Amino acid sequence: MCTTGYILKGGTIATFTKDGPQTFKSDVLVHGSTIHKIAEDIPVTQGIEVIDCKNKWISPGFIDTHRHTWMTVLRGNQDDWLLTEYFVKNTWTVQTALTVDEVRIGQLAGCLDALHSGVTTILDHFHANNSPEHAEAVLEATVDSGARVVLCPARQSCATQLFPQLKFDSEVETAKWQIAKFKEWGSRIGGGKLSKDGRVTLGLAYDIVGSGDNTAHQEVIKLARSIPVAVITAHVVKGPRIVEYRDAGLLGPDFVFSHCNELWDHPEPDDEMWAVMKDHGCAIASTPVDELGMAHGLPVAFEAVQRGVKCGLGVDATSISSGELFSQMRFALQFKRGRMHEKIYNTKKTPPLHNEFNSSDAFRLATLGGAEAMNMADQIGSIEVGKNADLLIFDAHSVNLAGIQDPFRGIVFHASDADIVTVMVDGEIVKKDGKLTKFEWANVAQELSQKADSLRERFPEDELEKTWKKHYSQHGGPTQWVK
Repeated sequence: MCTTGYILKGGTIATFTKDGPQTFKSDVLVHGSTIHKIAEDIPVTQGIEVIDCKNKWISPGFIDTHRHTWMTVLRGNQDDWLLTEYFVKNTWTVQTALTVDEVRIGQLAGCLDALHSGVTTILDHFHANNSPEHAEAVLEATVDSGARVVLCPARQSCATQLFPQLKFDSEVETAKWQIAKFKEWGSRIGGGKLSKDGRVTLGLAYDIVGSGDNTAHQEVIKLARSIPVAVITAHVVKGPRIVEYRDAGLLGPDFVFSHCNELWDHPEPDDEMWAVMKDHGCAIASTPVDELGMAHGLPVAFEAVQRGVKCGLGVDATSISSGELFSQMRFALQFKRGRMHEKIYNTKKTPPLHNEFNSSDAFRLATLGGAEAMNMADQIGSIEVGKNADLLIFDAHSVNLAGIQDPFRGIVFHASDADIVTVMVDGEIVKKDGKLTKFEWANVAQELSQKADSLRERFPEDELEKTWKKHYSQHGGPTQWVK
């Protein structure tokens, strides 16, 4: 008998909707790719498979609003680096010489890593867009993985020289093929779809505003919106880039700026940059783990929440930190709490009765907040009838979670990917009984390890360190510190 849907029976739902955080006992009926009914004691009909959720928590899938997914092929290489060190030892060197197969296995492993960790949706800033072959390999791996992905190929060229000065001599040629490929992808299926089921859609990564003519930038953004793409994304760390994008006439509610640490330095209620973000409906993708460690600046996730600016969380890259969002939720929340406590102490104000922000607020950033940032809150981000069935099932009797009453506290502060027994994307089970279903991980791991070792052999750490020291001697440390 063919399975046409599932009933997640007898679990505790934990979700954040427009009405706030909610936990309640219920069944969830999934028909095809969507949530069909939420109620207690839903009857089992023909073709419906029952998933026993007794002693289980059911949550929406996590949403990562900023990830360079392919970088899983460099996993663990860059955890101790500074941001400019990363540019010198990766972006302008290693990244320019990646093979198609290295990028492909990194992308596949990165998508599977995300799914294993409960991340069902990724805003993928694909900045190893080095050739048409690289692009096609990444698209194929993404579709095969089963993840929901907005794939944003970057409109940028590789560095052709680092010393004595940084050069990008292939820019003209690269721009031609990247725009041609972007147009072709936009029309391949239509409507911005990159997979027939619509699980993979097209976005654009566009970091090059500030170089070249604004008219050319406007033409590219106009092209993207005519497709239409789901999201346009760009990096903002320090400096006036948000205002530059506004002055170039590019901004709209489809823009997601990653990091935005510059905004920490703009606390005034009527600050211009914050106003630009809110007035244009732009969103922030905060990645607090590596922002704090690499000298991006201070995370602004909860500043965005306080100002009514859309915000989600992201991993950034598994070359720098793990591929789950539990750490990002914890870092974002505890950093905000710590700074608020510090301010109260230093200003001698009366201590509060409770913390202003709680576990459910961090949970929201990783679910509904991410959906809002990507303008997908009508499709994903919460457990509601009619939304896509992107769902997680946690074992509430696991070693990590047994005894916890509040699922929000449990998920944010105690859970790990080991506690997620089932992951569903678009009504398809992609992790069952704690194991990925679409690929044999051992085979993926073997190829990933081989390609990772090959990269380390071609680019030994000691040689990369020599290059970094040479650059540091000429230009100093992290660029945002050098005035």
